[in-house]
Amino acid sequence: MSDRTPQADVPDASARTRTTGGGAAATAPKQVNTAFWLYIACAVLSLVGMIIVLASMGSMTTRLQQSGQVSGGTASAAVGIGVTLNVIFGILFIAAYVLFAVFMRRGANWARIVLLIVTVLSLPGILGGYGIGALQVVLGVIATILVFIKPASEYFRSGRAPRA
Repeated sequence: MSDRTPQADVPDASARTRTTGGGAAATAPKQVNTAFWLYIACAVLSLVGMIIVLASMGSMTTRLQQSGQVSGGTASAAVGIGVTLNVIFGILFIAAYVLFAVFMRRGANWARIVLLIVTVLSLPGILGGYGIGALQVVLGVIATILVFIKPASEYFRSGRAPRA
C-alpha cells in the first residue's frame, strides 16, 4: 500500500484560495474561476472593440462629411472628440472590469454585485461593435449566472461569516 495521497484529493494549484473568518482556506469553485476568465475575455473584447472604433475613424469622418449636414472641420472635430471619449472611458471600463473580476475571484461579494450591474448595463451593447458587443454581452451574462449559482453562491456567502 502506498501512503501517497490520491491525485483527486490534491487541490488544483491554479485555484485561488482565501481565508474565511475561522482561518480555514476556502478554495474558489471552478465556476468562479471560469467566470473570472469570462470577465477577462469581456475586457479583452472591449479592447478589441476600441481598436475597431479607432480603425474606423476615417470612414466615420467621411460619412459625416458626405451627409452634407456638417462641414469637414466640424466632422473631424466631432469624430475626434467621440473617439477620444471612447478611448478614455474604454480604458477606465477595462481597468475597472479587470479589477472587479480579481476581487470577485477572491470572494468579494460586493464585486460580484458590481459585475452583475455592469453586465445588466451592458445589455444594450448587444447590437454594437460588429458582433463583438453581442459576444461580450453573452460572455458577461454566462459569467454572471455562474457566480450566482451553487457552489459559487456558497463561496461568496462564506465570506460573510463573523471574523474571529
